[in-house]
Amino acid sequence: MKTTTSDDSSGVWLASTVWGLLEEKYNPGKVPSVRKLAQHIREANGGDTLSHGHIHNILSGEAANITDKTREILARFFGVPPSHFILTPAAPPADGAATLEETLAFRFASLRPEELAAIEKALGMVKEQREGSERHGRESSQNPVTGEL
Repeated sequence: MKTTTSDDSSGVWLASTVWGLLEEKYNPGKVPSVRKLAQHIREANGGDTLSHGHIHNILSGEAANITDKTREILARFFGVPPSHFILTPAAPPADGAATLEETLAFRFASLRPEELAAIEKALGMVKEQREGSERHGRESSQNPVTGEL
């Protein structure tokens, strides 16, 4: 049985991908229990199914890799190609070392839009805080009479 590793030992990428598809299919907050999901998957696959335990492991990030059969079952259920469940890393730069920005972009590629929006908001908050700290530092080192540093 062929197994594909997600290159993310924690399984976070796979969990995030499957959760995103479940929320698209059922709407956020309306995803059924893993037992009900197992039933829906079996119905969508003509009897082929995944155990509710395996579904739980995928959704919790404990399944770092899945078999080709699991990938095909999920693909039929969600109506996506099996390749949707294969993490494909971006080509490394010519020197072989990924930049910090490329590494972060690779990680963020599997995030849902609301997760990316939350990250952008948090970064904005950090920037505002730092800019405020820098302004305060400059102001406190100025001569109170002349305003010079």
